[in-house]
Amino acid sequence: MEYVIIAVLLIVLFLVFLREEEKQRVMSYSPTTIANYFIEKHSKDGELTPMKLLKLTYIAYGWYLAVTEKTKKLLNEQPVAWDYGPVFPSLYGNLKRVGDLKIKDKLPNQASGEKITSEDEKFLDKIWSIYGKFDGVYLSALTHQEGTPWKEVYCPGCNSILNDDSIYEHYKSKLTPSA
Repeated sequence: MEYVIIAVLLIVLFLVFLREEEKQRVMSYSPTTIANYFIEKHSKDGELTPMKLLKLTYIAYGWYLAVTEKTKKLLNEQPVAWDYGPVFPSLYGNLKRVGDLKIKDKLPNQASGEKITSEDEKFLDKIWSIYGKFDGVYLSALTHQEGTPWKEVYCPGCNSILNDDSIYEHYKSKLTPSA
């Protein structure tokens, strides 16, 4: 009888673990879903260019890792170190069609059914309140500074994937006041 109880408990624990993994997957959005949130909510508030959306999405990704202690990921894609900074290739592909124009309309999104939670909307609104006033060039300069995850791995033409641990450490260090 003890073995049956232990077996049942192990199965329950396994199912709880699987459910937690599933929650993690559900909580991660496509980069275009996040960009579309900024477009939908803020395209009338300021000038949204492809570069600004790319950088806002990356910055949101980094801060999300920091404030959740890496227990959750905002996006289901890893950023890549391209010549002009960290980029989510799928978002870049969607933005490429827009060019350098101001973006007013949502981008085509294969994950169009994704719904951002109210908690994540509040987080994204906070990102906008801090970084939304800056243009893409300024935000790009932020991601290119010495000591940034992009600067650590960038080499021309390499398209290196930025490591979540490095991104986490970079943004986490900004939460802790310097001594």
